[in-house]
Amino acid sequence: MQVALGSILIGISNYTYEPSLCRRKSAGKEKVEYADVLSLFKNKLEQMRADISLLQKHMSQLGRRPSVQIYNSSYKMAKEVLPPHCADILITSPPYLNNYHYIRNTRPHLHWLSLIESSAELKRMENESFGRFWQSVRSLPPIQLSFDLPQLNDLLSLIREKTPEKGVYGGSGWANYAAAYFNDCHEFFGIMRGLMKSKGRLIIVIGNSILQGVHVETDRYLSEIAYLQGFAVRGRHEVRKKRTGSSIIGSSIRHEMNRSHVNLYEAAIELEAPGD
Repeated sequence: MQVALGSILIGISNYTYEPSLCRRKSAGKEKVEYADVLSLFKNKLEQMRADISLLQKHMSQLGRRPSVQIYNSSYKMAKEVLPPHCADILITSPPYLNNYHYIRNTRPHLHWLSLIESSAELKRMENESFGRFWQSVRSLPPIQLSFDLPQLNDLLSLIREKTPEKGVYGGSGWANYAAAYFNDCHEFFGIMRGLMKSKGRLIIVIGNSILQGVHVETDRYLSEIAYLQGFAVRGRHEVRKKRTGSSIIGSSIRHEMNRSHVNLYEAAIELEAPGD
């Protein structure tokens, strides 16, 4: 019931996503004076009940009852809680390269569900998260890739050269953000290589991005980084051809990219772990 109410929390409050979390007043929207909380809550619970019923029906056909273990921890701690080469399959969708500040935008839910006890814990979660947020790396000295991938390095150099007159708010800050992101991708595959069984499968859903007007085929580079860590690329499946533009695409850049017919999409990358 806490999860159900948490899922409608923003819609019945005076917060809004624009796309980042802010007060409705700051976004020029009228204040919510009344919300039919009980009906919305009831509808959400009924949706959850239907989902659980569908899952139970499917599981009853498997002939066995699987056990479940949940670890409320960062993927970086995986080797400390899981034995080596234990996983047959991994399915995940890591944060996208779009500067969506997941921690900041879900802080009401984190508090509501008692996943954090104080705002000070938000900083810890930021540091443990996959990738780095633009705000935390834009002012750092130029961040270099921790692995060798010339085409990606050239792309980051192109981004870094954009709008130098804007300082850290221009290409240099965004190049740092992208470099830190792809370095975490490399570390992620290194950790997963030690957890996956021989020929185990990884299914990773990821979307492309536009940084400073430069199209970044995140799925392509993710595949190439995985290959560097010993994984074989077995397929790419486009699952959504259009996504809503992210907060990092300014209006002028958005129009420029639209003229170039670049759309945001999501793709599922199918990888195979190294064999014996």
